[in-house]
Amino acid sequence: MNFLAHLALSGENQNLTIGSFLGDFVKGNLFGRYDEEIELGIKFHRAIDAYTDHHLLIKLSKKRFGPRFRRIGGIMVDIAYDHLLALSWDKFYDEPIDLFSKRVLETVLAFKELPCEAENLAKIMLKKNSLERYKNEKFISDASLSIHKRLRNRTPMLEAPEAIKNVKEKLERDFRFFYPQLIDFAAAWLQENN
Repeated sequence: MNFLAHLALSGENQNLTIGSFLGDFVKGNLFGRYDEEIELGIKFHRAIDAYTDHHLLIKLSKKRFGPRFRRIGGIMVDIAYDHLLALSWDKFYDEPIDLFSKRVLETVLAFKELPCEAENLAKIMLKKNSLERYKNEKFISDASLSIHKRLRNRTPMLEAPEAIKNVKEKLERDFRFFYPQLIDFAAAWLQENN
């Protein structure tokens, strides 16, 4: 999953939210680099990624794009699923997505030990209201372009928006079954590890 799901699954615990955001930026062993709850958030992010990567519905969603997108299918599913989560936000959460977006990104930016790359991204996301914008079709194109630039190699990432659009109804079905399972997994993981 991408940022929206990771942050949403963190609930209202600020340190867990910060750690969940840091999960894409902090690699390797933690060994007390951060506060215990923040490290728990990083581990939580990693657990969600592992669960997601091995889930049969995610594998099915990746296959829907066909062999041309095999190398970037996981990235495409992340983009599509965060888009679908934003579209169906009210089915899962009481807090409006615009308020949630502002709250969590301000929480992340209040943490003074963010790696430079994480801080810069969080500032851009807050300024552009990125998490709420995930529900717009343009998000898929913008995210694909941004990832294409970061990958710096020849992948069909620029074709991803059209490929996602072509199988969107099937992805919606996959997501509707997957996300409640992810919520249950996240709650059980936090219960077990808190």
